[in-house]
Amino acid sequence: MSNFNIKVTARDIFGVEVSDDFALTVKNVNDAPELVEAIANRKVVINTQFNFTIPENSFIDIDAGDSLTYTATLENGEPLPSWLTFNSATQNFSGTPTMENLGNQNIKVTVKDISGDEVSDVFVLTVAKFNSTPLVDRAIADQKATAKTTFNFTIPENTFSDVDLEDTLTYTATLDNGDPLPSWLSFNANELTFSGTPTNDHVGSLNIKVTATDPALAEVSDVFALTIAKANNPPIVDRAIADQKVTAETTFNFTIPENTFSDVDIEDTLTYTATLDNGGPLPSWLSFNPNKLTFSGVPTNNNLGSLNIKVTAKDSVGAEVSDVFALTVAQGITVETESISLLTRITGDIFTIKNQVNGEKAKLSVKIKSNTSEEVNELGVFVVDDAEGKVNGVAPGAANYTELALQRATLLLSSLAKLPNGFNPTDLSRLLEFNSESNLRFYLIRSSTTQAVLSGQTPFSQVLFSSDTNVDDTGFSLNFQNLVVNIAATDQDLPVGTGLQGKYEPELIDLRDVKQLVKAEFVVHREAAFNNFVGFYQITDENGGIDTNGDGTADVLVGQASYTQAAISNRVAGIDLSVANEGTASFTGTFQPGAIFVPFIIVNAGADAILDSNPNNDPAVYFSFLGANTDQADHIRLLGNNAFGFEDLANGGDRDYNDLIVRVNLSIA
Repeated sequence: MSNFNIKVTARDIFGVEVSDDFALTVKNVNDAPELVEAIANRKVVINTQFNFTIPENSFIDIDAGDSLTYTATLENGEPLPSWLTFNSATQNFSGTPTMENLGNQNIKVTVKDISGDEVSDVFVLTVAKFNSTPLVDRAIADQKATAKTTFNFTIPENTFSDVDLEDTLTYTATLDNGDPLPSWLSFNANELTFSGTPTNDHVGSLNIKVTATDPALAEVSDVFALTIAKANNPPIVDRAIADQKVTAETTFNFTIPENTFSDVDIEDTLTYTATLDNGGPLPSWLSFNPNKLTFSGVPTNNNLGSLNIKVTAKDSVGAEVSDVFALTVAQGITVETESISLLTRITGDIFTIKNQVNGEKAKLSVKIKSNTSEEVNELGVFVVDDAEGKVNGVAPGAANYTELALQRATLLLSSLAKLPNGFNPTDLSRLLEFNSESNLRFYLIRSSTTQAVLSGQTPFSQVLFSSDTNVDDTGFSLNFQNLVVNIAATDQDLPVGTGLQGKYEPELIDLRDVKQLVKAEFVVHREAAFNNFVGFYQITDENGGIDTNGDGTADVLVGQASYTQAAISNRVAGIDLSVANEGTASFTGTFQPGAIFVPFIIVNAGADAILDSNPNNDPAVYFSFLGANTDQADHIRLLGNNAFGFEDLANGGDRDYNDLIVRVNLSIA
């Protein structure tokens, strides 16, 4: 502000003049005070001292020379209640209410500058009989962030609560020791949101304390850890993998060069997977060892053509890079021979299979062509008497026809509705033999099994016969509503171990006719929360008895209380199958010749949990034999030759049989 004395002079034409003086005061333009942050509502309990000071950052005035004065009244301008006093110099409210003061008061705080400009804010002061302290209902989960990546985290709404329904909680966040949050991390108290971008300088762990305060200033806190990981550099392809060639009927071996992939993060260990370029699994003849980075296998003339193989390198935080190379299978030396087995359609969905050379056994191949069903269905085949499809003289459509058909049926495979990563059911096949000139008819059981239908658990209405039959270059296609399967004559040798895979409990490996040690290559897929364990144990005959003393006769039978302990004790050493969820893993092992082997699944545990001295912690174990399962439910399905799907939940669970899938390739060692 400035003062000036102004003189005004008037003069006439003769030079006579007169003057007058006045004072002029020039004031600076005044800015009114402003409310920056509303005063939070408060609460006090009767007969308890109330003490509250208005936060310094509630009001401001940008005029540097202004001094603010504070007054407090009720919202309607009336004075504060007698029990409550306000110190305008310290901006502090204090007092002790009694029972007579119960209820809410709207308190108005007015701030005025030296020019008389003012601003007000109103807060609610609640006088209550009692106050409940806020609670932590659910601890805040620890969090992870990565350097150079934006971190966002919102505290769940149900973390804190207050039984005083009228109370509104306010929130603050500090480090556990009360220090402020680091500069890179901010907390929005209204949205309960943390956000910020750490750098590699912030790598480590912070303990963050979130405090919830009610209007009476009662508070509760919870602490969570925030771990900041170093920014990750993804792996890279240094040198493209060269295309490869192999001749059919010869062994293919190829190792990816060591300098193909690299990662500048020295501490990172890369893991490797191999699939087709479209993400599908490798063909059944080709295997990949991720530890040795080696491909191996023997293609046949049925595998001619070119494959695009994708190799993926993944670091410890999941960043990955891939390279694709072409693998060409060329024609090998072949000998022209006439096909021995022949499959022909007689009429409708009835077929004849015959051996054209010696009239002995004829071989049939069955494969899934496509499947859109949301159910797990079982496919089977039965021999009929004639071209009309009669069974024991009973024609199709008769009242007991379906039951007679199932009594003489051979199980083929089950089709899955939900497929684990990397598993393709079209890679599986079912090969089996029939007497030459057998007449065949195929059926499907919807969402159940042949055994369940024959035992009365599932109605015969769930049995379907193929509704449509087509022919193409690969054979005949049978249509069962949402499932299409391909059937064709074949001259391929039956896989080792499949002699019993057609019974009502077909998930067995039969090596009774084998005289030499058998090498087993396993591919395991998983789609389950439980970390399950699959192994195999030896039995004396197809009824499931176990020889415990080595004399060749069954000592423990299916259904006896000691069966589980005997089976796990008698398991094949070295075949311990498990895999990470949504993953695929390969294993090798050996089976002794001259015996039958049965798969089992231990739910969310390993064999040691059964073999320890504490029977009270035994996990669930399920077998191919329903009588050995405590719930008498089906937990293992045959998906193709030497391919098994497992269900890990009690009483049949959700019956998806994809919790673990085990494919076994057996060869004479």
